[in-house]
Amino acid sequence: MKIGIIGAGHIGGALTRRLTALGHTVLVANSRGPETLRDLAAETGATAVTPRQAVTGVDVIVVTIPEKNIPDLPHDLFTNVPRAVPVIDTGNYYPQQRDGRIAAIEAGGLDESWRQQPGTPVYAADLDAAGVRRALSAARSERTAQWKAR
Repeated sequence: MKIGIIGAGHIGGALTRRLTALGHTVLVANSRGPETLRDLAAETGATAVTPRQAVTGVDVIVVTIPEKNIPDLPHDLFTNVPRAVPVIDTGNYYPQQRDGRIAAIEAGGLDESWRQQPGTPVYAADLDAAGVRRALSAARSERTAQWKAR
């Protein structure tokens, strides 16, 4: 497969290493430019590119950047991406630890998405399908102090 990855931090770097090791063609981008990815590209055989290049002609796209940086992506980034190309977003909202308060997420359009956010019973849990259903139903909308926006 040809895979475009936007983000080269912990997750993006790990995915680049693993997917190239499995023989996939990986295009990896970050916010600082392809020249800053020379070491990762040399280590893995991935191609360092811009975000626009990472979404062009690929079979799947992985976006793995902090939630606070999503608005910094070009607004038309996915305009020419065919609808059949899956886009995987590994992002999690960390209002206190990294992202700050993002009003659109706090009002939110996905009325029940809070059930799977950090601090809920399902988050980062190794559960089967029945366990996920139980954990989602056990979630409470009030965030613990550790996961509240300041």
